[in-house]
Amino acid sequence: MKKITDTQIFALLLVLAVGMFLLVYFLPFANLKADVDSYKTSNSSLRSEISELQVYHDNRAQYESDTEVLKKEVSNIVTAFPSEYKEEDYIMEAVKIENACDNKLYYESINMGEPSVLTSIDEATIKQAEIEDLAGPIDFVSVDVDYNNTTNYPGLKDALAEIFASPYKLNIKQITYTNDGTGVLDGVIKLGYYSISGNGREYSYPQIPEYQAGTTNIFIGGNLLVMTDEDLSQPAETTEEVTDGTTEVTEYTENAGQ
Repeated sequence: MKKITDTQIFALLLVLAVGMFLLVYFLPFANLKADVDSYKTSNSSLRSEISELQVYHDNRAQYESDTEVLKKEVSNIVTAFPSEYKEEDYIMEAVKIENACDNKLYYESINMGEPSVLTSIDEATIKQAEIEDLAGPIDFVSVDVDYNNTTNYPGLKDALAEIFASPYKLNIKQITYTNDGTGVLDGVIKLGYYSISGNGREYSYPQIPEYQAGTTNIFIGGNLLVMTDEDLSQPAETTEEVTDGTTEVTEYTENAGQ
């Protein structure tokens, strides 16, 4: 067996010491370099976010002003719509159209569709928007109504003019007519009525004008009895009047106008 000299042993120990030193030095350094690269990536992302936030901060006053303007615009739009529509609204619009046509339009039928929700906004979104008078949730609702009628071209023109001037939130969804060759038009005007439920507006009943309900005595004629909304809302009552020993009884009921 070959004998190892002291010089060789020293050289081996030196190599081992250098190796150990390199291991101890380079392994933490490699880990540290990985950490540094990670921090650089994180800092780059944060730097981009800080730059974006700086832009928001610099334009904060303008953003706040624009937000208030947008809130008012949204509030105006929502509160401009009725909270709902009822059957009497569709009937009253039909009466207005008929009156505007001056006996040139006659209804065959009026078909009222079911309410359809176009879109909804949940309560959480409404609260985040912080718009006054809105607590949410709200629904955008549409109802289609078919006015089946017979008219002529002048009557149709008058009907469209009345629809365009209507205070109701509606649009013309369809107009379909057939012409029999004599100028008589037979068809339908489909109107879409739009409302926003949950906007805090109470339903407002349409104003129905006074109308002639009949005569005070159908056998001997007399003045016409004009019934008003107030008259119709009064409870039933009975009055008696004695004339020359004869008792005349006149009854008024809540259904006197029907």
